[in-house]
Amino acid sequence: MVTRLENFPTELFFSIFDYLWAHELFYSFSNLNARIDIIILHTQLHISSENQDIIYSPHRVLSLNLTSSPICLEEFINLRSLTLTKCNLDNLIQLPPHLSRLCIQNIDLPISNTKIIFENSTLINVQLNLHNKLTFYPSILNTDKNFSNIEYLTINYISLNDVIELLQYLTKLKYLHISLFGINKQKITNFSSIPTVTRVICLSMGISFDILCTQFLSIYFPNIRTLSIFTSYVDQNLFINSLEQLLMNNLRYVKKLNVSAQFIINRTLTTNNDNIEAISTRFRTAFWIKRNCRATFKCCNDDPHIIRLYLQTNKKTRTRPSRFLV
Repeated sequence: MVTRLENFPTELFFSIFDYLWAHELFYSFSNLNARIDIIILHTQLHISSENQDIIYSPHRVLSLNLTSSPICLEEFINLRSLTLTKCNLDNLIQLPPHLSRLCIQNIDLPISNTKIIFENSTLINVQLNLHNKLTFYPSILNTDKNFSNIEYLTINYISLNDVIELLQYLTKLKYLHISLFGINKQKITNFSSIPTVTRVICLSMGISFDILCTQFLSIYFPNIRTLSIFTSYVDQNLFINSLEQLLMNNLRYVKKLNVSAQFIINRTLTTNNDNIEAISTRFRTAFWIKRNCRATFKCCNDDPHIIRLYLQTNKKTRTRPSRFLV
């Protein structure tokens, strides 16, 4: 039996259209026949200002991607996902009432907007890719520490001190992806566990992986199962010893580990192969073999005395994330 496109169930059309931007949907399917046109009129839309003018009914827009184009968000009452790239946020007063995902890219974030974001009760997924370092002051928020429902948080530029302050307000956090730049050790006085977090990615490119970082991970996230660490210029023996102690004594539930660490290798050894072999032997112990460890190395082209380690344990195939929403 031959099935024609117009005979598909309405629910199937909705599922197909959910993968398309609004301009793709209208260019591909409008004016085919009356039934499909009616379905399009009732379809929730994903709009990108890079590809079209925003002329569609605001109440039908489910996700919105704005690039360098200020817009009033008050009319987007059903918006669930919002991406702002190079937009001016000075006039941002409030977020749409049902927004669950917010992505802000390539801008400076005013403190007033930080307050709006972290006091919002509907946001679940927040991604902040900023020009400036995010500085968090608890005084800018309400005193209640239980209002935030954020479960997935990405910040590309923040200090360890500010992360510690911020996490006090994120009691429902499950996933953390941060780039750490700078530590004021004298001001770090408070660590408290967040048992709900099961996945942490620390892009610690601006700091070394030291005792303070291991304390931060072990005390804050005792139940994490996925851990990724990216760091530079560490002592290979101290780093590997600290990592083993961290996994053995504190982070016992970690099943998947990804590490990228840059070492200053031993100049007394005669060749790069000797240097690599000296480090490789550290990952041939029972501790690492049990974790299905895969260690690979890459020498720096500019400096023969610098080597980067890529370490993976229990590698699994990654599933494709949703295109628009959480």
